[in-house]
Amino acid sequence: MKRFLLGSFVAALVLFAFGAAFWTCPIPYAYVEKPSTADGSLGAALREHLPNDGLYLVPGIHADPSVTLDQYQRGPVATIHYRRDGVTPMAPEALVAGFFHGWITTAFLAIMLRLAALPRYGQRLMLVTLAGLAAANYMKLSDGIYWYQPWPWLVLNAAYDAAAFLVAGSVLAAIVKPLPKPA
Repeated sequence: MKRFLLGSFVAALVLFAFGAAFWTCPIPYAYVEKPSTADGSLGAALREHLPNDGLYLVPGIHADPSVTLDQYQRGPVATIHYRRDGVTPMAPEALVAGFFHGWITTAFLAIMLRLAALPRYGQRLMLVTLAGLAAANYMKLSDGIYWYQPWPWLVLNAAYDAAAFLVAGSVLAAIVKPLPKPA
């Protein structure tokens, strides 16, 4: 139990530091972000037409499927995750929640490593890395297929997730060992 708690906690700390370094670096955004021509006007239009926090699809789903189909074909198509009143970037409560989210994730990975009878470090690291690749592929890249989100952004996110699992896995594989075999 001690190795499980220590491993998942240290892996969560490393994961948090890796995420902070990755997402505060401007380089990834330079390749994927498309600036609007007028952030202020766009923000005002969103405030005027979107009444509440939430997810908005453009076009929305209409009672008449032919209207929805026509609007999808004409465009534009967008998925909007909307916070009407804004947020405080890097708010302490968001960072704390993010750390605990990472710790829960590394705890699940630690459980997986404890249950897998993999005696060598490289085997345990490969298991976590493959789990990260599978998760990133399925959960991130599917958004380009089904939600028409832009591929550069999705590939960046999938690459981050896969690298994050590799980073966390390198710590977990060193600390979390498989359960002892029954006598």
